[in-house]
Amino acid sequence: MKKNTAYTIGSLIILLICAFVFVILPVFTGGAGANQSDAPSFGKYNGKEIRYESGSDFQNYVQQYGQMFQQYGQQMDSSTYYYIFNYAFDSTVLHLAYKDFVNASGYKVSDATVKRAMLPYFYDETGKYSDKLYRQTPDSEKLNIKNNVTSSLLSQRYYDDNFGSNNDTFGGQPLFGLKESNSELDFLAAYGNKKRGFNMAVFSTKDYPAEEKIKFGKENAAKFNSYDMSVITVDDKATAAKVAKRIQNGEITFEDAVTEYSDKNFSNSEGKLTNKFQYQIENILANKADLAKVVDLATDSVSEVIETTIGFSIFKANGDKTPLNFDEDSAATTIGNYMTNYEASVIEDYFTTKATDFTTEAMNTSFASACSKFNVEKVDVAPFPLNYGSVSVTTSVDTSVAGLAGADTNENFLKTAFGLKMNEISKPIVLSDNIVVLQYVTEDNTAETDGTVLSELENYDSDSSHQAIMSSSKLENNFSATYFKYFMN
Repeated sequence: MKKNTAYTIGSLIILLICAFVFVILPVFTGGAGANQSDAPSFGKYNGKEIRYESGSDFQNYVQQYGQMFQQYGQQMDSSTYYYIFNYAFDSTVLHLAYKDFVNASGYKVSDATVKRAMLPYFYDETGKYSDKLYRQTPDSEKLNIKNNVTSSLLSQRYYDDNFGSNNDTFGGQPLFGLKESNSELDFLAAYGNKKRGFNMAVFSTKDYPAEEKIKFGKENAAKFNSYDMSVITVDDKATAAKVAKRIQNGEITFEDAVTEYSDKNFSNSEGKLTNKFQYQIENILANKADLAKVVDLATDSVSEVIETTIGFSIFKANGDKTPLNFDEDSAATTIGNYMTNYEASVIEDYFTTKATDFTTEAMNTSFASACSKFNVEKVDVAPFPLNYGSVSVTTSVDTSVAGLAGADTNENFLKTAFGLKMNEISKPIVLSDNIVVLQYVTEDNTAETDGTVLSELENYDSDSSHQAIMSSSKLENNFSATYFKYFMN
């Protein structure tokens, strides 16, 4: 509430955007017969209850966020209501924490400061203080305004001292915010100015040749044998042993046991094993040494109880194994899927060898000639600074460029790139699904930082404080549980 008319609007804003609260929980409005202590607690900070009740900090923040959401044209629905209350809860917690910090310091808000901050609440339509409006305002309301203003000034003292703008000065010295040394400012001013540009060749592991896949498949043919099997899986070994014995004694068929006992973790509804390749069967076994007990089963025979990754299983061979037909078009895809998931190093080694040969050729001729000989595109990488994790205070490597996905968090890539001498060519670098080779070709020392850097760092400080307080042991956070219990049912 900014003035007399704003106060009226502020007192009605909940009715405008969150009418459902009053319909479902009229106690929160402080209506007739309402008992403020009946309002459910959303949590506590340092022993202080956080309730949505008339005149509370929580309600005031809900009003403020509600007004803000409306001013920005936000559609008011259940999702929006949740965000409004969630933001208000966080703000209330920070407000209480900041007040505690300031009170512990012994700081007191002067009467003059409080009176000055109260003036806007009694501005008339021309924006000037109105003694008439002040006299017409009930003493109880003026006391409420005074208490709210005092509380806000206390918490604002902490925020200004720690995260405030250094643009406010007195006698040439900044009044607010964390202070920085000249060395720190010089470092920030230069941060990100030293940038390097590169030529890059990219060898994608997705281009692994089909003939290499078939070659690997033939060398590891047993992995790609497929089996027609059924399986029963239960949680505990005792039950599995009981089922196995009943099947062995002819008391129940395997198929009926599937229906009666199986959890069907590795099968379809009829009990047919869904992972048919040998390497897939091996992967569901708790003990890889048990593989032969499964794949060596004769047709129509049933295995002993075998521990699997989820419970205990009994297998039945429905037919003979079927070797993979390497002449089929789908064979390379089958083998490639296996290699990508389980033998990625084989593919990486193939392209690393190729990239090493590329590097040798580039050193003997030129980077462009090597690209032409090895049929790879020469990618021009725009100059970027050494910026691990793409910290927002400066530019970073453009990870949207083909071949550079994940480059900003790949230590080996960044160390290699910024360890090269001018025109030096790197060794192959594994980068996500690619093997890349770099040549350092350009440098750019153009200054790019400005005053926004300090603003960014102030935001980091504020965010860190927020996270520390919201994870503090002083906070008992029941927001979600309370909100969904009382506001959504």
